[in-house]
Amino acid sequence: MNGRVLLQGATPSEKGVWLPDGVVTTSFATGTEIPFQPWAKALYEDRQTHRLEPHARCKPSGAAREVQTPYGVEFVELRELQRIYIFDIGGPHTWRTIYMDGRTHPETIAPSYYGHSIGWWEGDTLVVDTTGYNEDFWLDRGGTPHTKTLHTLERFTRTDAATIRYELTIDDPATFTKPWGGNFTLRWEPGTELFEYVCQEQNYAGELMVGASAETGKVDRSSLIVP
Repeated sequence: MNGRVLLQGATPSEKGVWLPDGVVTTSFATGTEIPFQPWAKALYEDRQTHRLEPHARCKPSGAAREVQTPYGVEFVELRELQRIYIFDIGGPHTWRTIYMDGRTHPETIAPSYYGHSIGWWEGDTLVVDTTGYNEDFWLDRGGTPHTKTLHTLERFTRTDAATIRYELTIDDPATFTKPWGGNFTLRWEPGTELFEYVCQEQNYAGELMVGASAETGKVDRSSLIVP
């Protein structure tokens, strides 16, 4: 493809998904290193005491949380449409659209889980600029909060056949005192492809969604559910 890096297999028949290198369950930095506004730090610390994450209740998750899923993600580039799709495998089983046609963000954006993403190539790096997020997901698996003012810049660099370096810059002045970010690695798992996944089937993971009583072992529905 004109000498440019591919984000999937070398041919359409080569299947595979991208998984986080190890299970990335934390934020990019510790709670003391993230430049939180006071309210955001208090919410972050509260989230360390429970597992009431929206993604565990089958809600989509934007930014870093999307590519931290332990089931992996799949990139699909449709050059004729000038779009790239990122499919979230498992969980809510949703996808994100990245517009590659040179457009800018619209003046008015209805907030959504994935926001409005525009992308371009810088050498072997896919750069994605996103705004228009809603507040209904965790920014990462560590519980980092954000607001509707969130603006992210992501860089996906395929450094070799089996590795993508993922870098994220976060700008949300309502939540943080300054822009910040971090990075981690995605690893290629060949031969794996999208599979059927029915989220919350028979509520097997009910204790992860609404808590459980240590005394009775039953679900404690008095637990607050806060995105």
